[in-house]
Amino acid sequence: MSLDLETSSLDPGTAEILSIAAVPVRGRQALLSERFERVVRGGAPVDREAVKYHRLRPVDVEHGLPPAAAVAEFRDWLGERPLLGYCLSFDCAMLEKALGDPSATLAPRRYDLRELYRRRLLQRNPDAAPPQALDAILAALDVPVAGRHTALGDATAVAVAFLELKYGTARTAARPVARR
Repeated sequence: MSLDLETSSLDPGTAEILSIAAVPVRGRQALLSERFERVVRGGAPVDREAVKYHRLRPVDVEHGLPPAAAVAEFRDWLGERPLLGYCLSFDCAMLEKALGDPSATLAPRRYDLRELYRRRLLQRNPDAAPPQALDAILAALDVPVAGRHTALGDATAVAVAFLELKYGTARTAARPVARR
């Protein structure tokens, strides 16, 4: 299950969830038709500068679900499936905070694309310096990007990057290789 959130900021202490999206990965496919997607209404104002990236205006989130309700729906939808994401520890911390239960833990099995990519690259080239930025990883894997900085767009891109790493002929060079 590839997960992404859009939040009001990148500070986990003050940030609030604005949207949640997850895309199931089954076999060699990202199943967009089975996705989970919710807009979340928080209490903090939406940062005007952040709107440039996630494109969620105050009017877009004002009719969203309350955070605890949206996250509870996601937890029920997720079940026992593992989670995949980029900066997944931040996303899980945000989800668990929204549940309001300090003992709540989502998906004990978690996989961060940055770490999966780093391991693959270092297997092939122990002296490599793997990129950590999502855009650089996607470019190195030739993963097309649509809807970047939206929860659904990023969850989909991470799912496709994972599939490319697992099944494809993914290039794992630190820089994209020129085609002939």
